[in-house]
Amino acid sequence: MAKFNFLNLDSEVRNFMLDEINLDVERGVFFLSERLNEYGKSVYEDFLIKSVKEGDEEGFEALLEFPKFFNGTEIKNSKQSKVPKNASTLICQSEFNRYYIRGVCLKAIKDGVKSVEIYRGRQSSFVRPESELQIGKKLDPRELLEDLRNSIGKQPKLFPEINSGLTIMI
Repeated sequence: MAKFNFLNLDSEVRNFMLDEINLDVERGVFFLSERLNEYGKSVYEDFLIKSVKEGDEEGFEALLEFPKFFNGTEIKNSKQSKVPKNASTLICQSEFNRYYIRGVCLKAIKDGVKSVEIYRGRQSSFVRPESELQIGKKLDPRELLEDLRNSIGKQPKLFPEINSGLTIMI
């Protein structure tokens, strides 16, 4: 998969991202994928924090190697199946992006910006038409932040699929 182009990823947004990770930990809602094995769950938070402080989603994925930190199988639709080889990519991109979006929302709120805009942050070989229709859409940063805080581990209501390659900018 291609790398994200996070247009607003600066030190201020990174600090807001770290605040949001800490908020989730304090609230007891920090997301740990069931695809991670116990070792993976034990290092995941540290890897995410390291990546937010000094890297990006690719650095996060380099730390959270597949298959070292992942279960071999998972239960899906009541059936046991192999955890896909791209599990690390999916988790690292989606969760880094989720915290990036939350960080950008906080920066927009702090700066008095009334809306953030959806853009394609990562090129995708399979582009969903419904995702493409979201590009250029403006969202209230307060509403989006609240939605993301309340949809840990699941699809938010206001934002297209979190793994679509879409993200936001001020």
